[in-house]
Amino acid sequence: MPGVSAMPDDLRAILDLHRDRARFPGRVIDQILDLNQDASALILAWELSGLAPGLDRAGRDRLFAIALALQSTLGQGHTRMALTPADGSAAKLVFQAFGLEDLDVKACLERDAPGLVGAPGDSRPLILAGAWLYAQRLLGHEEDLAARVLELAGTVRLEAAPVAAAIYTDPFALNAQQRIAVDKALGGALTLVTGGPGSGKTSIVIAMLRALLRQPGLRLEDIALAAPTGKAAQRMGEAIRNSLEHLRVVEAVEADLIRARPEPVTLHRLLAWHPATGRFRHGPGNPLPCKVLIVDESSMISQEQLCRLVGALAPGARLILLGDAFQLPSVEAGCAFRDLVDRLEANRVVLTESYRMRESDPDGLNILSVARAVRDHLPAQFWAGPQPIHVRTGLGDLAWRQVELMEPDQVGMAAFLKLWFERAVTGLPGFRALAGHAFTWAGGTWPAEDVAVLRTLFGHFDQFRILCALRDAAGFRGVDGINELLHGWMAPVTGEGLRGATPFFAGEPVLMTANDYRRELFNGDQGLVLKVRFGDQLRQAAVFPKINGFVPFPLEPLKHQLVHAYAMTIHKAQGSEYDRVAIVLPRSNHKALTRELLYTGLTRARKSVLLLAERERIPFASGNPSLRDSGLAERLGPAMPGGMP
Repeated sequence: MPGVSAMPDDLRAILDLHRDRARFPGRVIDQILDLNQDASALILAWELSGLAPGLDRAGRDRLFAIALALQSTLGQGHTRMALTPADGSAAKLVFQAFGLEDLDVKACLERDAPGLVGAPGDSRPLILAGAWLYAQRLLGHEEDLAARVLELAGTVRLEAAPVAAAIYTDPFALNAQQRIAVDKALGGALTLVTGGPGSGKTSIVIAMLRALLRQPGLRLEDIALAAPTGKAAQRMGEAIRNSLEHLRVVEAVEADLIRARPEPVTLHRLLAWHPATGRFRHGPGNPLPCKVLIVDESSMISQEQLCRLVGALAPGARLILLGDAFQLPSVEAGCAFRDLVDRLEANRVVLTESYRMRESDPDGLNILSVARAVRDHLPAQFWAGPQPIHVRTGLGDLAWRQVELMEPDQVGMAAFLKLWFERAVTGLPGFRALAGHAFTWAGGTWPAEDVAVLRTLFGHFDQFRILCALRDAAGFRGVDGINELLHGWMAPVTGEGLRGATPFFAGEPVLMTANDYRRELFNGDQGLVLKVRFGDQLRQAAVFPKINGFVPFPLEPLKHQLVHAYAMTIHKAQGSEYDRVAIVLPRSNHKALTRELLYTGLTRARKSVLLLAERERIPFASGNPSLRDSGLAERLGPAMPGGMP
């Protein structure tokens, strides 16, 4: 095997090289490519396999297989790999592909690569810890996070000054659980608030702010507000402003909040990522300048990111995490918020009362009832009882309310998508004229009439979305195929290009796929492509909603960081809510189809969910929980009987 300097930079070339040597069968290519969509996993494994001196080809193949199995496991969201992988796991599939089903991983590493493997506390790239193999970096994050969280959780309760009763009743009356959450935030160094959609997690933030600002020594600038994504931060800010607008009694604290218009930021912006150095400005040596940090949508935070966040807190600072522990865990490794909620009972508040599950809101009641049946794996409730999934057999049968299911092969996905395009995407009266409007951006502002059009267009697209389990799937079952089809249909509507061929047309929803720190645009931010006049030049631009209005960016420099967003993955939809969603599931029982994925998709909608799926996909997903191997929970303490309620 060649050294690092001669390493092929194409993942298929690496695998082809092994196949040509007949070291293992050609089927390894398809299996490993399916597990490792990013070439970095193969490259890291390839580099590591070249660091053990004196190995023959067979020995290096074994080391390559172990390193690749670990990278594949981490790519599935785990933070560690079992030394005896379970059947069907990523590691097991890699070992099978290499013809190493019975490999003794521990013995192999200790024999072939003693310089690369160590025990906890050693400075080696691979760490053997009990029945697990870790990458040293992730084990370090796990140990640091557990230690810092336990220190916060064990901090003696602070004496809080009493607050006026109006904080619990104005502008909305808080229930008993919400009041407990506010009280914990006032007196504790670590507060965890979890609950499903409609349970009032975000709405209690304003009560926390008002109560905290009445505590001695706390000013508005001492409190930071954040969320993992731009969309989640935007929704958090909207909830705060909405609460402030509905206050009946405005005292000095409230007046300051109204004037300040608190702006939640993304975690990247909070920690101040510096592209030139490739590091965050804030950390243990340069803590955040806040005494209280409130973070929404915490289920989306990876273990590594939460470790970084907790490590950036100043001594004595308080941390308040809000989120839905039953939602999808972070895209990256770990399920940190779920682990904290599960093990730190004294620091958590579980909100169980839903303000959407009321008789006065039959649509919300049905959606959240189905979501809870999925969450709790109660398949008998899917099709029977007072709140079932409504099965439809044709497009004309759709009521566009509550949860409906339609099997794609009965109506044809293309036929449904055409109806969706006409009814949802271009169904806004005057859509062609509004989407094709020539906007003017001058001096950092829009004319009043342009602001009105922007609000109409963004309000329109904020009402609906197609959500998919997979990016790529045949038969218009994935994000890429759906977006390509609807993009083609938009061409005759607004497709006249301003500068020749373009990958985007006016009026198309788009999604950022990377962080652009210079423009303060972040992965997951959603916007619209529109025609904007900059000075005397009319150009295509990507327009994004910001806390203080809409901001346009010329399309040309951004286009390689954007994708169409008629459809998006359920992962990307976290932190967003729509009036109605269509959820497209794969034709088979795909490993990505999990309980948390379906629950998260269902709970993105307020009024209508249409499941485009075979009927049997629903009980399969509900019975397929997303389990992640991580040592964080056990480091935080023993599991509670029965787990989290």
